[in-house]
Amino acid sequence: MEARKLSEISATPIQLSLRVRHPAIDAQEISRALGLEPEHCFKAGDSRPTRSKGAIAAQHTQTYWLAPVSPESWPDTIEPAFLAAIAEKSPLLKGAVSAEAMQAASRDLRARGIEGVLFLFLQRLSAQHPFLQRIQAEGGDVALIMVIERESAGDFTLPVGVARLLVQLGISIEFNFDS
Repeated sequence: MEARKLSEISATPIQLSLRVRHPAIDAQEISRALGLEPEHCFKAGDSRPTRSKGAIAAQHTQTYWLAPVSPESWPDTIEPAFLAAIAEKSPLLKGAVSAEAMQAASRDLRARGIEGVLFLFLQRLSAQHPFLQRIQAEGGDVALIMVIERESAGDFTLPVGVARLLVQLGISIEFNFDS
C-alpha cells in the first residue's frame, strides 16, 4: 500500500492522532478494524523513497498507520457500551433514554474540551479491544499522539477514567509541544 496524505487538519490548540506500528499487518486492515481513515500509512515490505539519486531502494521494515482523531470523523452509530459510558458521565441521563438524547449527550461531552474528546474516542476504541490486543501480541504498538501549541492551548487534566482506559487498551500517550 502506498503512503498517502489526506487534507490538512485545521490548526487547533490540540491535535490528536492515533498511530499504529506493526511488523507486518496490512494498513487497510487497521483502517477497517478501527473505522478511521489514515492521514499517512505504508505497509511493511513496501518500497521506501530513496534520498539520493542512484541509491538502492530500501523497504519499510514495519507497517506504519497514522490517523487524525476528531469527533467529526466518527460514525454516527452508537454502540451499547458507548451509550452506557455516556449515561454514566451524564447524571441527567439516568434511566431509559432515547438514542436522540444519547446523541445530544455525546455532543455535550464533545463540547467539554479535550478531556471529553479523549474519553469518547477511547470508549469507541474499547469495542476494538481484541484487535488492539492482537496488534500488541504480534509485536506492534498503539499510541495516541497529542500535539499541543504552547501559546494557545489552555491547561487540561488527564482524568483518571481516561488514564484507566489508556492502560486497559494498552495505548501509550505522547505529548508533543509545538512552539
